[in-house]
Amino acid sequence: MFEQELSSALRYLARGLGVRIVGAPGSGRTAVAKRLVEELEQRGTAVYCIFAGPALQSVQFAGVLSLGLDLRSRAVGVLGVADLLAEHLSRSGSRVIVLDDVDNLDRESLSVIDIVQNRTGVPVVVTTGDVPFRTSTPATAALGRWPQATVAIPSLRYEQVNALIAEMLGAPADVDVAARVLASSGGNLRLAVRIVETAALGERLVLRDGRWCLNGGTLMNVHLHSTVEALLHGLSDEESRALNTMALVGPGPLERLLATVGPDLLDRLEHRGLVSVVPGQDGALFVSVFPPVVEDYLKGHIGTSRKILRSAITEAFASSHLDLAQPSAADASAAIAALREEMNGSHSASQYFHNRLDDLGRLYYSAWDADRSMSNAVAFLRVYWGAPIDRARVEEVFAHTDPTNSNPEDRLFFTMTHSLWVALNGEDLEEATALMARFAEAEPGWAAEAEAWSLLLEASYDRVPADLDEAFARWTHRNPTSGVVPAVRGLLELFRFRPEEALLMADKAVGFDGLPRFDSLIRAFALFAAGRIDEAIVYSLERRRDAQHAVDQFSLVTQSYVAAVALFSRGLFVEAEYVMATTFALGRPGFLVESLYNAMVRLSSVRHPSSPAAQLGTPARDVGALPGTGKGVYDLVRQQPASAARFDDEASRLIDEQLLHGYVLEATYTGLFTLCLLPGPRVKARLQGILDERGSTQHRQLLAIADAVIGVDLPHLVQLLEGYFPDDDTYQITMLLHGAAKRYRLSGEGGHTVAALERAIRSFVVRFPTEGQFISFGPSGAAPILTAREAEIALLAEQRSNQDIAAQLGLSVRTVESHISNGLRKTGASTRQQLAEMARRAGGAPPPAAPPRARLET
Repeated sequence: MFEQELSSALRYLARGLGVRIVGAPGSGRTAVAKRLVEELEQRGTAVYCIFAGPALQSVQFAGVLSLGLDLRSRAVGVLGVADLLAEHLSRSGSRVIVLDDVDNLDRESLSVIDIVQNRTGVPVVVTTGDVPFRTSTPATAALGRWPQATVAIPSLRYEQVNALIAEMLGAPADVDVAARVLASSGGNLRLAVRIVETAALGERLVLRDGRWCLNGGTLMNVHLHSTVEALLHGLSDEESRALNTMALVGPGPLERLLATVGPDLLDRLEHRGLVSVVPGQDGALFVSVFPPVVEDYLKGHIGTSRKILRSAITEAFASSHLDLAQPSAADASAAIAALREEMNGSHSASQYFHNRLDDLGRLYYSAWDADRSMSNAVAFLRVYWGAPIDRARVEEVFAHTDPTNSNPEDRLFFTMTHSLWVALNGEDLEEATALMARFAEAEPGWAAEAEAWSLLLEASYDRVPADLDEAFARWTHRNPTSGVVPAVRGLLELFRFRPEEALLMADKAVGFDGLPRFDSLIRAFALFAAGRIDEAIVYSLERRRDAQHAVDQFSLVTQSYVAAVALFSRGLFVEAEYVMATTFALGRPGFLVESLYNAMVRLSSVRHPSSPAAQLGTPARDVGALPGTGKGVYDLVRQQPASAARFDDEASRLIDEQLLHGYVLEATYTGLFTLCLLPGPRVKARLQGILDERGSTQHRQLLAIADAVIGVDLPHLVQLLEGYFPDDDTYQITMLLHGAAKRYRLSGEGGHTVAALERAIRSFVVRFPTEGQFISFGPSGAAPILTAREAEIALLAEQRSNQDIAAQLGLSVRTVESHISNGLRKTGASTRQQLAEMARRAGGAPPPAAPPRARLET
C-alpha cells in the first residue's frame, strides 16, 4: 500500500522539490510521511520531523521544540530559533524537513520553518487535508512560497481492502465483506480499519470455510459508534439537524436540499467532509451524507418513515432507453482520463446507487404484495435481474403471482426469469427448458421467443447446440413486439465468435422494453471481440455512467464487465480494478449477471494470486460462454506451472475443451492471452486455426511475430519488428516479447540469442511505448535465470535502499542499480518486492537482518 505515492514523493525530492501530501483525515497521509522518513534516513538523508496536533496548536514553538533543539543558550524568538535551525541545516549532507498535519502547526514554528526554507532552500514535505476552500489557515501563505509538488492519497481500492482484512484478521474475506467495508468507509483507511476491528469484535463477521463472512445484514455495531461520533464532534445543533434530515431521506437533488437545509449549512458540512456531491442524470447534482458509515449510524438513531423513503424516489431514477451514438476510437483517451478523474473522487456514488436500488426493490415488492398481479411481479423481477437478491421474496413472487388477465409479454418475461432461477439454483436445465416449453404450448404466437430463450440457457449452462443455424431459420416469424429473439441471437453469435453478426442483432434489439439492456451488452462485447478495443472502452464506460444515473444495476454490471476486460487487454490494470471494485461495492447481483460478476472477481485475482478475491466460493466449470465465466484460464495462470512446455500443453487442452462446448470466443480469448503470456506452439496453432476458419485477419502481425519467437528465428523476428505497422495489438505484442524472453531463458538458449532478443525488445519498446503494465508471471523455473549476484541483490532490494546495498556489498550504487534493472527485466517483475519473491522461490537465502537504525541528531 502507498508504494506509488512513496515512489512519486522520492522522485520529486530527488529533483530538489518539496512535497505536499494531500489526503482526507484517516486517508493514510501520516503513514506515507512516516514511510518517507524511513526511506530517506536509509538513504543517508538527515530528516527533521515535526508531527503537529490540534492540542498543541496554541502552544508557542511546540513544533520546533519537538525537534530536540537546545534553546537554552540562544536568544528566544522566531529569528533566534530560525538561526539555530538554519545552522543545523547548513551542515554537509542531504537535509529534508517533514511537517505532518501542517494545518495544526503553531504559528511560531511555522514562521521559523518559513524563514529557514527561504534561507537554505531545503525541501519541505508537508501533509495536509483535502478540504475544499480552506484558505484561512496560516499555512496557506507559506505553502505557496515553498517549491513543492503534490502527491494525492487516493481512496482505498478493493484489492487493498481485501489485503487489509486478511492482514488484520488472519484469513481472507468473502467478496461481499470487502465490498461492504469499502462502501461503508468511503475508501478511508482509518475508517476501514476501525470497521473491520469492530465488526469482528461485535461478531458481525464469522469465519466459514476459511473465509470471513457477514453474520447479518450490516457491519454497523455499537463498538463503531465512538468512531462515528468523533467525526460528528463539534457540529452545531442546526448542522446536526441538517445531517439527520439528509440521512433520513437519503441522497437527494441539490435544489431540494438547498430549499430544506440551506446553502450555508451545506457549505459548512461539505467543509467538514460530511457530505458529498454526486453528479446525476442530465447534469443534476445529488448530495449525500459522507462517509456512508455516518449515514448508517444516523439512520439507526432516527425513527424512519416509509412514506418519506417513498417520496424520495422519483421517475428520474427509472431505467430509460437512450439513442446511443457510436463511439470513436479517438475518444478512448478522453474516456480513460474521465475514469481516472472519477477514481480520485469519493465512494459516495456507490452508496447513493445502493440506497436508491434498495428503495426501488422495497417499493416494487410492496406494490406486488398489495396486488399480486403479473404486471407487478414483472416490475419487481426487472429490478432483481441485476440487484442483490432477497431469495425469500423471489420465491414468494414465483409461487403466489396471479396470472389472471395478464398479457403474454409479461408472462414471457416471468417464465424466462423463473426458468433462469431454476437453472441457476437447482442446476436443473431440463426443468428450466420444460417451463419454456409449457409456455410455448400455451402461447403459440410466442413460441419463437420461448425456444430462443431455451437455447440460450442450454448454450450458457451446457454447450452451444450444433444445429444453431437451423434454429435461427425457424425464428423468422417471431413476435414483433419483443426483442428476445434478436437479443438471444446476438449473444449466441458472440459465443460463436461472430462479432459482426452480433452487432447486427444488437441493432435489431434496440428499443424493446421486454428485456433489460441486452443490446448494450452485445454491442459492447462485439466491439471488443471485433478487435475495436478502444471503441469498446469508450462505449462501455459511457453506458456504465448512464447505468449509474438510471439506477440500472444490470447494465452497470454488464458494462463494467466489458470495460474491465477491455482495459485489462490494454494493460490498464489499475483502471480495470477500479471499475470492478465499484461494482463489487454494490454487493453480489442476481440472475444472469452473477456469472459476469464472478468473472470480474476472477479477473481481479490475476495480478494478485494470493488475493482473497481469488478464493471465489461459487462453483464454476473450467469453461464458460464468455471470457471469465469459466475458471479454467485463471486457475491456469495462478498455478504457475513448472515449465513453458507444461503451460503450453495445459492451455491448449483448455482451448480444446472450450471449442468442444462451442465457446469459440472464450477459446480465442484464452489463446491470445496465454500465447502472449508465455508463447508456445500448441496454443499458437489453435489460435491460428480459429482465426483461419473464420477468415479473420485479426492479429495477423502478432501471429507472425509469435511464429518467429517460437521458432527461434531471430533474423526474421527483427525484420518483422522493424516493419511493424501499429495496430490494436501493440500492447499484446510487447507482452508477447516479454513472454518470449522468459521462454528463451527457460529453454536454455545461448546467451547470444537471449541478448539479441532483449535488444530487439528494447528497440521495439522505444519505438512503440505503451502505458500498460504487465503481469508478473513465470513458471517456477523462471527465477534461476538470475545470476548469483543478481539474486543476492534482489533479496536485499526488498527492504534496503540502493545505497545501503552498495555499502554492504562493497559495490558502487550504479552497479547495484544495474543488477536490479537486469533482474526486473529478466523476471518480468514490476516491483522490487516481486523481484525478491521470485528470487526467494528459486531457493535464495533470505536477506540478512537490517541493523538497528539510529536516528540522526538534529
